[in-house]
Amino acid sequence: MGMIITIDGPAGAGKSTVARALADKLGFHYINTGDLYRFITYCAILDNLNVNSAQLMDRLSLKIVEKYIQENSDIDLLSHINSISEKLHSPEVDKKVSFVARHSSVRKNLMSLQRLLVKDGSVVMEGRDIGTIIVPYANVKFFITADEYTRIMRRYKELQEKGYQITFSEVKKEILCRDYIDSRRETAPLTQPEDAIFIDTSHQTVSEVVEEMLEIVRRLKDF
Repeated sequence: MGMIITIDGPAGAGKSTVARALADKLGFHYINTGDLYRFITYCAILDNLNVNSAQLMDRLSLKIVEKYIQENSDIDLLSHINSISEKLHSPEVDKKVSFVARHSSVRKNLMSLQRLLVKDGSVVMEGRDIGTIIVPYANVKFFITADEYTRIMRRYKELQEKGYQITFSEVKKEILCRDYIDSRRETAPLTQPEDAIFIDTSHQTVSEVVEEMLEIVRRLKDF
């Protein structure tokens, strides 16, 4: 039977980087659930849809989920998402993804797909409500964060390296807006699972965080 490891936390905490590295170290599948919401957002932008419309986002997300579940091609969906990763992590998507993710209908529609992705094999799944809502039965749960300045600077440097012309102030506004929406949305707000292991990544390298996680996983599960 596979092992499920969840990693939750706010924007800029380093979830994606450490989750991917941890999955590589363990030989597990890596799943970034945030990219599912980014994909919905990206499709909405392409179709010029109002992301604040719960009805429009419900229809769009349901259409996408039904397509991939009916065709039993969830792996194809992940492959497609990975192939357009740069587009999904653009400043334009950054500004709108939290507005899409706050719709309860969108979260409900994506839940079945997210649970389908962990039904077989061992996975490291990261997001904002994985350990609390999607797979509360996970074997090991982590909640990682970092201080506000560190999270903003990480995102700012990431976008600068990708060639986006954006200011530190703009990134700060975007991060704080996402924090506010993620923590206060009515459905599945960002919270630390009661049984999650808390890790502050503010003053640690990626390698240090991953090694800490590996030690915990091995100790708890004799992996």
